[in-house]
Amino acid sequence: MSTAMDLTLPGNVVDGDWLQARLEHPDLRIVDATVVLDPSSWEANSGRARYEQGHIPGATFVDLIAELSDPAGDEGLPEGVHAYQLPPAEQVAAALARHGIGDATTVIAYDTAGGMWAARLWWTLRVLGHEQVAVLDGGWERWRAQGRPQTTAEPRIAPASPLTPRWQPGLYASKEDVTRAIDDQGTVLVNALWPEQFRGEVPLERPGRIPGSVNVPFSDVLDDDGTLRDLDALRARFAAEGVDEGAKAITYCGGGIAASLGALALAELGVDVALYDGSLTEWTADPQAPLETG
Repeated sequence: MSTAMDLTLPGNVVDGDWLQARLEHPDLRIVDATVVLDPSSWEANSGRARYEQGHIPGATFVDLIAELSDPAGDEGLPEGVHAYQLPPAEQVAAALARHGIGDATTVIAYDTAGGMWAARLWWTLRVLGHEQVAVLDGGWERWRAQGRPQTTAEPRIAPASPLTPRWQPGLYASKEDVTRAIDDQGTVLVNALWPEQFRGEVPLERPGRIPGSVNVPFSDVLDDDGTLRDLDALRARFAAEGVDEGAKAITYCGGGIAASLGALALAELGVDVALYDGSLTEWTADPQAPLETG
């Protein structure tokens, strides 16, 4: 029976076979973490409407903007643009508890947008010390393409006791950490944005990258079908930019979302990786913070 299946995770990602065999397990929570982003304006909206059109049976919808982001980080940003910075750990734990997620819960996150929002939820749980979390490889699009079960019914999930936050400082990078990393030969700053953004060829108020950064766009860690590239391909891609298993890496992007997918890929490789939560939204707000272009 599916309820008796072992929930031990094979890694930071699981495939559709693994998940489908465990859909009815009482200690499993499947989370649709979709956010709808307009890449031309960075305006973001809740993905709940997409969730209501169809989702994996048993999946709950967690709103990364309204439930798992600190609204104070949005101050000074254009309407509809968000910083996504983490709120206090107790707020995250309380929000997830409303979705039935506690210390004993195994969480599988997915989205409809290439996995970066699911990866953000994965990182959020990991940085709070909750290790029983993984991302569904290929997300909703691959699940649906494979003809797997789907529904429009929203599950009835009893609230859980809030998980116990156990902060993992090695997974989190602050602005001060990034500033020190610029001159640290043992740390590689990995920009997860597209090459034209990395080079500063975009009409932003302060375009560019953090000095010394290398560029591995989030899309480069995915195959054409939206699944994570195999480990040999990932290893080669990051090694080409000086990031290998012996390195310390800090990923960043515009607001800490695309960088979450890069962090997921590096975690699969066993690289010591942290995510700069404030990313360029925080960095470029400081007129004294240096930037490179070209």
